[in-house]
Amino acid sequence: MAQLGLGIIETDATFGRKMANFFSEHGFSAELHDDAHSLLARLPSRPPRMVVLGEGREPAAALQTLRRIRDISLVPCIMLADRSDDMSEIMLLEAGADDLVDRDLPLRAVLARIRAVLRRAEWGTVEAEPTVSVGGWRLIPSRRQLLRPDGSECALTTAEFDLMTMMVEGRGRAISRDAIAETVFRRPFRAEDRTVDNLVLRLRRKLGPAQQDCIKTVRGAGYMFAGFADSGLRVA
Repeated sequence: MAQLGLGIIETDATFGRKMANFFSEHGFSAELHDDAHSLLARLPSRPPRMVVLGEGREPAAALQTLRRIRDISLVPCIMLADRSDDMSEIMLLEAGADDLVDRDLPLRAVLARIRAVLRRAEWGTVEAEPTVSVGGWRLIPSRRQLLRPDGSECALTTAEFDLMTMMVEGRGRAISRDAIAETVFRRPFRAEDRTVDNLVLRLRRKLGPAQQDCIKTVRGAGYMFAGFADSGLRVA
């Protein structure tokens, strides 16, 4: 039976090695990182099945690392934290931690929590939506997020995200103002109405100066997504 990949981030080297050795003895291929940089670099292309995030006893550092992980990945994350700090616990869960485990618990208890989170993750992947990657940009329908190539979020309103999704799904062909009005605004398009054109203008501005030509105006037909600058398109 193949081992499951486990990424461990722990600044306490002694405790980190103890965890890696223990989990390796119990069916995991454990990879230890003393900081977040090396794991974050490989996360988009070679993510582990789960991340165990320790960061010593520094909740602020753990929170920052968790947010950086969530910017680019939905990989399950278990946090080793001081459970006596209620505020840190709330902030970590709201930032996307799948579970919090007191770092003073026996490693066998941590192992049980890891297996439980992995089971939940497997149940939740049956209907998972694909991520659409366009020249390094990533459209994540399940989270309604558009991420830039550097991993930062291009914050979009509901209407802007719906339009971006229409553009990407209809790439290479013109989409009429009527179709945009019906899908995004749930109403028919009216010739004197500038709502659709203004929405396209706002979306272009959000994408930035380098991407102004990715949504082209097709005279008499509507708008067409031509791809981001110097990009191809693939579905991940």
